Amino acid sequence: MDKNEILNSDCDVRRSVACNPNTPVEALTELAKDSDCIVRRYAAGNPNMPLEVLIELAKDSDWYVRRNAAENPSTPADVLTELAKDSDCDVRLSAAENPNTPVEALTELAKDSDCDVRRSVACNPNTPVEALTELAKDSDCIVRRYAAGNPNMPLEVLIELAKDSDWYVRRNAAENPSTPADVLTELAKDSDCDVRLSAAENPNTPVEALTELAKDSDWYVRRNAAENPSTPADVLTELAKDSDCDVRLSAAENPNTPVEALTELAKDSDCDVRLSAAGNPKFKEVFNR
Repeated sequence: MDKNEILNSDCDVRRSVACNPNTPVEALTELAKDSDCIVRRYAAGNPNMPLEVLIELAKDSDWYVRRNAAENPSTPADVLTELAKDSDCDVRLSAAENPNTPVEALTELAKDSDCDVRRSVACNPNTPVEALTELAKDSDCIVRRYAAGNPNMPLEVLIELAKDSDWYVRRNAAENPSTPADVLTELAKDSDCDVRLSAAENPNTPVEALTELAKDSDWYVRRNAAENPSTPADVLTELAKDSDCDVRLSAAENPNTPVEALTELAKDSDCDVRLSAAGNPKFKEVFNR
């Protein structure tokens, strides 16, 4: 379709063309002025929209058009800064999620009155350390949860988040790749099984803690320990004998499980465990014996 055919087609066609990544720039420019707000919404989200047109769409009377412009990875930093001050919270939320939003704007959005906006800032990988530190103290537990999972969170703040009264905050701290080993050791002893489960999954959890997690009363925790690439061979050998078939299956899939344990798993009563053992790269060593 040429530009004129597109512009003279019905609104459903124009909407589809507006969000197509292969739509020519000339057609996108015209669709950005369409009388149908949904066409403009799709056009505002198209990453190939010319910058000068995105600037205009960011001022559109329809909040959803502005929201999509705030989400667009091609929207310039200065426009995102303005959208971060928008009267509509959904527009600010999209600006808070955009990885291209300037640090100064994210710092202001971290103080937003809307908790959903603050939640988005808390998980943005470019949110500055000072703002993350404040978000870690937020009264909204979901903001703290997202903050606890942010890999850029300062270590001293992660230490505090690991003691949070909300189990989900502690769980996210246990998952965070930046959480220090000594903190993971404490989280591995948490009263909540979901926190221990995340500690068992974290490849930075110390061997001593993984050894204890492999004996946990919760089979999900033991399964994650069996999956962990840092779990030592002797612990994997024990997990390969676990009463729960899902734990044995994870041990069968772990490339660090010793050949002797895989040999036993290949005879397991559960067919999925046997298949996983057979698919383990080390299993060829079993055949070569």
